[in-house]
Amino acid sequence: MTGPDSHRLVRSPGVGSVVIGPAADGSRRPDLVVAADDAIDWTVFDGLTVPAGYPWPRIIVYEGDDTGFFDWARRRPIGTFEWRPSSAHVVDATGANINRLWIGLRTAPLHLTVPSMPHGVLTVNGDLSLLTAVLADGGACPAVDFQPDTLPAADAVPLRLPDLPAFAGAQHVTVTVRPLRQAFDCASLLQFPDTRHLSLGGQLVNVAALAQLRHLRGLQLRFCPDLTGLPALDSWPELTHLIAFNVEEATGKRLRGELRRPGREWERSGVSQLRRPEWFATEYGLPFSGWPAAKAKKATTAYRTAQRAIATATGPDGVEAAIRAFVAVVNAMPGIETTEREDAGDAVAQLAEDTPFGDLTEDAQDWFDDARDF
Repeated sequence: MTGPDSHRLVRSPGVGSVVIGPAADGSRRPDLVVAADDAIDWTVFDGLTVPAGYPWPRIIVYEGDDTGFFDWARRRPIGTFEWRPSSAHVVDATGANINRLWIGLRTAPLHLTVPSMPHGVLTVNGDLSLLTAVLADGGACPAVDFQPDTLPAADAVPLRLPDLPAFAGAQHVTVTVRPLRQAFDCASLLQFPDTRHLSLGGQLVNVAALAQLRHLRGLQLRFCPDLTGLPALDSWPELTHLIAFNVEEATGKRLRGELRRPGREWERSGVSQLRRPEWFATEYGLPFSGWPAAKAKKATTAYRTAQRAIATATGPDGVEAAIRAFVAVVNAMPGIETTEREDAGDAVAQLAEDTPFGDLTEDAQDWFDDARDF
C-alpha cells in the first residue's frame, strides 16, 4: 500500500468499510495505519470484491493528503469516501466515480473541481469557509449536505453559509447544526434559489426567509428547538412532502393542523415527537444522541449522577471527583470512537461550565485528559 508488503488487512464478514490514517492517542486505531503525507497505492484494493461482485470496500474513511484516490475512482467506482485532509490542496476530481463524497475541513483550504454526481451527495463538514468549489465542465450540481462547525454559545452571531456560487443550481440541500449551540441563519440559503428539497436540523433563525424558496417540493425539519416565523405551508405552492421530527411544540402543532386541511395532497408527510423547550435543554442537550442506544443510556445515567454530585459539592475537589467518575464510566465502554471521545469532552465541558464554584471548564479539560484512556 505504501511499499512492498507494507500492510496486512484481515477482512471481517459483513464489514464493508476500511479506515485509513495516522494512529493517534485516544482514538480508534485505523484498520490501515499510514502517515498523513504517505503516498498510497490505491490499486491494492482492485482485486477485492463482496460476494455479489461489487468492489470492496464500499466505504473508505481516509485521513491524509494523498489525493490519488480521485484518479483511482475514475477507473473503479466508490460507494462512499470520507476524506479529512490536513494540508491545502487543489484537486480536479472530474470523472471520479464516487457516489457519496464526505470532506472534513478543519485547518487547510481546499479548491475542488466537483465530480459529476448525478445521483450522489457531496457533504462538507467543518469550516466551510475553507472550501472553494467549481463544477466540472458539463457537470450537474450534486445534492449538497453542509455540516458547519458552530460555536458553543447559543447567543453567538448566527452562522451563515459562505458564498458558494458553484452550488447555485443545487436542487437538494441539507444543513445540519446542533441544537442549543450557535444558530444557523436560514437567509444564507437564498443563494440556492432552485432548491426543490430542503432538509434542516438544529438551531435555526430567520426561517421566515424560506418563503422565498418558491420551488420547494420537500421540506424536512429535525431537532429544531425554535421554528418561530416558519412560513405557512401554502407559501410553497409546489410542496408535497413535509417531515417535522423532534421540533418545538407550538410550531409543530400548527404544521400538523395545516397538513390536515382539505384540498391538498401530501406524500409521505408527518409531524411527530413534538417537544417543549426544556426537553432540548435536559435531554437532547446531552451530547450522546448519536451514540448506540446502550452506550447512550450508560453515559446519560453517569452524566446525571455527575450533575447531582456537582450540585451538592462542597468545593472544586468535589466537582473534580464527579467528573472523574463520569469519565471512568466512559472508560469502561468498549470501542469508543473519535466522535464519541469528542462528545464525552463536550459533556465534561457542560458539567464544568456552571458549578457552584463558577466556570471550571479549563480545569475540567485537564481532569478529562488525565482520567480518560480512550
